[in-house]
Amino acid sequence: MPGLLKISFKKALITPFILVFLCSIGTILWLQKKHYDDLALEISEKQLTSLSYNVIQSLDIYLERPMAVADALAHAIEYHQLYSANDALAIEDYLLSSFKSLHTEFSQIDLLGFGGELGEFLAIRNAKSIHTPNGYSLMVKDANTSEQLNVYQGENRQSRVIDTIKPYDPRLRPWYQPVKENPVAMWSKLYANADADQEVTISALAPVFSSDGDIRTFVGVAAVDVQIDTFSLFLNELKHAHNAQVFIIDNQRQLIAQADDESILDANGQRLSMADSSHPALTFLAQTLDNTELTEPHLFAFPYQGDTLYVMVSPYQTNTNLSWYVVVSISTHALLGDIPMISNQTLIAGLILGGLGLLVGIVIINRLILPMSETAEAAKQISNGSWDYPLPKNNRIKEISLLVESFSSMRSHLQASFHTLREQLTRDNLTKLYSRQGFIETCNAMKSDSGCMMLLGVNQFRDINDSLGHHQGDILLSVIAERLKAWVLLENGVLGRVAGDEFAIYLPDVQPEQQLCYQHRIRQIFNAPFVLQGEPLMLQVSIGIAPITEEDTTDTTLRNAGIAHSHAKFDCQRCCIYTPDMAESSKKKTRLLSTLRNAIDNNKFEVYFQPIIELGSGQTLGAEALLRLRDDEGRFISPLDFIPIAEGSGLISSIGRIMAEKSLETVVNAIKQRRLPAHFQLHINVSVIELASASYVDELSELLKCAGFPARQLTVEVTESRLADNDPITLGNLSKIRALGVNIAIDDFGTGYSSLAYLHKLPFNSLKVDKAFVDRLTPDNAEQSVVAAITKLSSSFGFTLVAEGIETPLQAKLVHELGCHHAQGYLYGRPAPLEQWPQLVATAKMKNLVGTK
Repeated sequence: MPGLLKISFKKALITPFILVFLCSIGTILWLQKKHYDDLALEISEKQLTSLSYNVIQSLDIYLERPMAVADALAHAIEYHQLYSANDALAIEDYLLSSFKSLHTEFSQIDLLGFGGELGEFLAIRNAKSIHTPNGYSLMVKDANTSEQLNVYQGENRQSRVIDTIKPYDPRLRPWYQPVKENPVAMWSKLYANADADQEVTISALAPVFSSDGDIRTFVGVAAVDVQIDTFSLFLNELKHAHNAQVFIIDNQRQLIAQADDESILDANGQRLSMADSSHPALTFLAQTLDNTELTEPHLFAFPYQGDTLYVMVSPYQTNTNLSWYVVVSISTHALLGDIPMISNQTLIAGLILGGLGLLVGIVIINRLILPMSETAEAAKQISNGSWDYPLPKNNRIKEISLLVESFSSMRSHLQASFHTLREQLTRDNLTKLYSRQGFIETCNAMKSDSGCMMLLGVNQFRDINDSLGHHQGDILLSVIAERLKAWVLLENGVLGRVAGDEFAIYLPDVQPEQQLCYQHRIRQIFNAPFVLQGEPLMLQVSIGIAPITEEDTTDTTLRNAGIAHSHAKFDCQRCCIYTPDMAESSKKKTRLLSTLRNAIDNNKFEVYFQPIIELGSGQTLGAEALLRLRDDEGRFISPLDFIPIAEGSGLISSIGRIMAEKSLETVVNAIKQRRLPAHFQLHINVSVIELASASYVDELSELLKCAGFPARQLTVEVTESRLADNDPITLGNLSKIRALGVNIAIDDFGTGYSSLAYLHKLPFNSLKVDKAFVDRLTPDNAEQSVVAAITKLSSSFGFTLVAEGIETPLQAKLVHELGCHHAQGYLYGRPAPLEQWPQLVATAKMKNLVGTK
């Protein structure tokens, strides 16, 4: 099938193997990747959930104890009435003893302190970082320190003052104001200490009251400081134990703690936000979470440096106003370890083994396909005419060996059959001459740049077949072939029977000036009569001659001779020499015939109308419908060109019906719309071929009935020169048309036979004087003109006259004076579609013309 992609047998077998192999490997890779991803996701979710739960539990313990200490401290100060206005000595001893026991048990507690309503402040803190001897440092501000905060090297006031901070007011610190505004236990916001270390701290806070009977008065805040760095150490242990990164962030997306040793503060001492962190998990969350609040754990996954990071974000909230998030991140490699590498090694091994198997399979297939490929090549060579291409030797595969043997036998039988078919193709069975195919091949083999091609046909050979029978016709063709063969052999030419009664002769050595001479020699062959069934028979032939040219092929030259032969049938000498314009004319007729068929199928014909004027009154009596056809470029094709072709091809009946239907429909619609008068007369042209049809009158009657058009207002125009054969069917149909009430007009009157006897036979009631006679009219010759004779004839016969081709007022005046009743021509209007028809203009012109008479 043309355009269908074809592949070799080898590819057809090997390609599925390769495709199956690739699909299998692709499926394995896809399943492995999917299984790997699913496994990583499942494990990561479990691992991160476990780690997050562990962190949250540890964080609960880590924060619960300092809050309990703060609450106990506030209760003890109130219960033991340790608070004394602007004097912290009573609280000092209690804090020192309490801190020593608490710090040993709860290492995260960094400081116990109290801030009072009068601005006093007392605190005991772990001071190992500043290398004090006993590890504790006292901080005091009261009346005894001159209202400034003293930081002592030791645990009492007798120690050396190592730092003085002024002004310092605990009431302005971030851990004091929230409790004063809402006196309940709570956590402070993260803040940096006021000392030189600027450590990030969070304080467990509890309100301190002073009791006087049933009256409790807010006197200050008990604070237990927790350094965040101590929790970061715990997170760091998780990181090393589980290869996981752990972060704690607040709801402002700022870091609180992280498993790394890096600081959570920037160069300006501000806590880092997730967006400012260098860790990819926090950077990803900063872009993903934005300001979204999470109320339950959520797992995220994203690619990073050829791996996948899984991140779980879990909300952490307490009833003491903490609202944090625990972020745990772990990579796929940390989760699965060497499992992917082992899986990849297994896959590579499988690929190597599969590839080896595929290679072995391809080699085996090649060995099996080779004899079949050689057999296929032998078949190809046979199709090209080569029968001796060697077949493959014996094969050990039974089926292949049987195939080769069967093909060899088939080739032998096919070769014999081919030669027989070849003989039948190139030789005519009846005359044993070359057939058309054999003639062309033989001429191609011996063609020279000179010579001529002759095509001769027996005139009226169909009549011979009809009268004597086809068997006798075949005998006659055989006798003609024998006579021609004897002569052609003498001329070193080639003879073939290329059609029923047509013989082609190729004469390679004939010069152009000798061509007509040779056609006379051929005619001499037919001068002697042919005897059939004991009766002599004289034959006439038509000869078409085509010169041999270097550019034309044998087939083209034979076609040219055929064109010349067609012209020779209408030539008085029954001989014609081909010229290029004959081919162009033939092509033009073919194209025009195609245009006609397309116009019939797609209703492309147009109907134009030309006014017919009553000369006496100047009124428009009616119109003649004229058929118009355009070519593909929109140009009009002359009816003189397409009507003869339509008549010769049998299309004229369809075209005539289309013209009649369209013109009747158009005029009836215009009358209904009162654009035309009710008595409007319509003239249509009818071919004699239509009139020769036995069904024409019935079709015309049906058209009138369907259109609803009165028969008396229709005139059928028939060209005079086409009525000369006195066909009885035509004459009978004309009488039937008149019986319908339809008028008949003889068109182009005066150009045909115009005999009175002839006119008596035709049932017409109108004559149309041809334009050629009108053009010759002058005031001087009018009375002696043909028009004058026709008008006198019309008076005798009693028919009306229509003068055609009126183009000037003088012509209109002369034909009216001679007695013509009606006129038609460019003076009154050119043919145009009815909607463009200038009826009023034509009427006005006619009135002016008659008024000048």
